Amino acid sequence: MVLQACLNGDRESGVPRSPEELGAEARACVAAGAASLHAHPRDPDGHESLDPVDIAAAVRELRTAGVEVSLSTGLWITAGDVDARLRAVTEWTECPDLVSLNLSEEGWQDLAGVLAGHGIGIEAGVWNAAGAEDLLASGLQVRRVLVEPRSETSAEAIAMADEIDVVLDEGGSSVPRLHHGVGPATWAVLDAAVPRGHDIRIGLEDVTTLPDGRRAPDNAALVVEAVLRYR
Repeated sequence: MVLQACLNGDRESGVPRSPEELGAEARACVAAGAASLHAHPRDPDGHESLDPVDIAAAVRELRTAGVEVSLSTGLWITAGDVDARLRAVTEWTECPDLVSLNLSEEGWQDLAGVLAGHGIGIEAGVWNAAGAEDLLASGLQVRRVLVEPRSETSAEAIAMADEIDVVLDEGGSSVPRLHHGVGPATWAVLDAAVPRGHDIRIGLEDVTTLPDGRRAPDNAALVVEAVLRYR
């Protein structure tokens, strides 16, 4: 089982933002048991960024943790501007191992081509059964599928993840799947995914509390809890 730590997401506070902060959190999470890292780099003002300079600074720091590095390419980072996202990623000079590519976003096919040119692997973000069908129909080669039910209600999120798995199973997909939840549903989604042999992720991007409701002081605390709970 791969345990990925998601360090910051689009949260505005309480998460690592600078390259140095990302590096420190990354090293702490790996020491706690994470085997993969996912982050949203920021510009000097703390805003999410795909600018090549900001990406390079974040990648250099994240690399100090010595494990796989994944970054976001969420279209909201360029305020929905498809062309701006494509230009930014095209100009990357220091690249992560992987990026998450949301199949629900406009322009993902063209971006996939740019990523292939850079030799960057793809984590295909699938939010529902329709997204899983789109992935299968596309023939896109991906490193893993991110099963990402968007509901914060535990039962609904688990059901959505099940629907995605059914589509992928029936379509004959053998690509590894990484399940994660959002907010209050996070731990329930992981509880359901691990017995089925899926990879998982945990971190302040997804949830700020431990299973008992206590606030997590940092990403490493969430990783420690996941290691104790699932390994």
